[in-house]
Amino acid sequence: MTKCLLPIVAFLLLPGISFAQNQARFSDIKPGMLDGEIEQRAVKIANQRAINLRCPEDYVKAVIISREWQKHYDKNDNVDGRIIHLELYCHFPEGRCAMTDMVFKQKLLSEGGFSRKLYFVGMGDMFTVDCE
Repeated sequence: MTKCLLPIVAFLLLPGISFAQNQARFSDIKPGMLDGEIEQRAVKIANQRAINLRCPEDYVKAVIISREWQKHYDKNDNVDGRIIHLELYCHFPEGRCAMTDMVFKQKLLSEGGFSRKLYFVGMGDMFTVDCE
C-alpha cells in the first residue's frame, strides 16, 4: 500500500515545487548592457508583432540581457548583421503578466557600419511572472 501512495504523493507535490521555482520577477533581471533607445524600440516592435498576429499581450518593458552584440551570419557564412537578446515584460487583458526572451538584429551596411533599425529575429518561450 505504501509503495502505491508514494508515486501519487510525489505527483501531487511536483506542481507546487515547480511553481515555487518559477516565481520570477522581471525587476530581478540584471541588464547585460544599457541602451534605453534599443529597449524602447524593442517594445514597439514586439507590440506591433503582437497586433499583427492578433495576440492579446501588451509589452511594456524590456531589458538587454546580452553583454555585447553578436555577429550574425547568412547561409554562406558571411556576416550580415549583429544580434542582441532582450527580455521583454508584458501584461495580458485578464490581468496576468509574463516575460519572454526576444532576439533582434541590426543589418550590416555596405559602408561597414550597422543600421539603427532593429528587426525581429525570434523569441523564446513566454512564462508567467509576478505582475509589477
